[in-house]
Amino acid sequence: MSFVILPDLVIEEIVKSLSQKEILFIASLSLRARRRLSRHTKSRGVEIRIVDDRFDSCVEIISDDQLFYRIKIDTHRGPSNSSWRFKTLIPVWFEKDNLISHWRTDDNAFQDILDFLMEIFRIEEVSFEINLENSCSAVKCLEHCALKNLKIGLINWKSFIESDEMAKRVMIALKGAPNLKIKGFNSKSFFDNFHLFRVDQLKIEDAMWMTVENVMALRNCKKVHLEDVSFKTSDISRIFREFKKDPGEMQELHMDCRNEIRLEEMVKGLYIDEEDKFVRHKIYFNSNGTWFSLSKLRLAVKIAKEF
Repeated sequence: MSFVILPDLVIEEIVKSLSQKEILFIASLSLRARRRLSRHTKSRGVEIRIVDDRFDSCVEIISDDQLFYRIKIDTHRGPSNSSWRFKTLIPVWFEKDNLISHWRTDDNAFQDILDFLMEIFRIEEVSFEINLENSCSAVKCLEHCALKNLKIGLINWKSFIESDEMAKRVMIALKGAPNLKIKGFNSKSFFDNFHLFRVDQLKIEDAMWMTVENVMALRNCKKVHLEDVSFKTSDISRIFREFKKDPGEMQELHMDCRNEIRLEEMVKGLYIDEEDKFVRHKIYFNSNGTWFSLSKLRLAVKIAKEF
């Protein structure tokens, strides 16, 4: 008997005994099968990880912290005897816990796969791992997630973002991500929009190109870690004074410096409320009732709002 003509009560009982992978396979049969199935599977939560790499682009489906299936995106293979119905019929090959899907172009592959999964499961979070200088498909998927009001998890962009145009799109797409890790950018010309960022945790691995103004504009982020900054002591002092004056949402700013930073020069002319006798090179300041700390360890400087 065809699955789609079974009574709802029967389908509900069948679904209880199905694994997540089996649900995927049934949902791929037809739009009608997917609709009948989704009435009973939307309570099942999954996390999605979008991976875009030079050698491997895929959508990973995670349940209970375990990867249970991976849908790979391929644009090179030839005809196949099998197909899955996403928005359209897509040729597929099966490989252990991987499904290899063949697309003419990868422009909308991530969105189509994500929409397919949204029809079946409750998407708890979408995270991204990108290892390309320019990934239009990943940015389009990020924009699609924002349009669908999906919760965004960690975004880890592992390569330098090369072009100004791509960087502008990345800036807009990533500005509200709660957890963002970027390798860096190879161009400074457009970086006057850091004030748009509303990130809980931001890490930039190569921040040598950043200016003092760039850093001060990040005050709408909560925790910021900048590696390999090229600031001098006077630059760090200026950042700290601005941070004291108007911290915004920022709770912590950690900078790994290329240059030697002198703590005593940084705080010259400032009234020190308290010096930590147990932690060397840590100083406390009070500004309008709010406590701040400034600490230094080797080449790292940390500015924090104390609670």
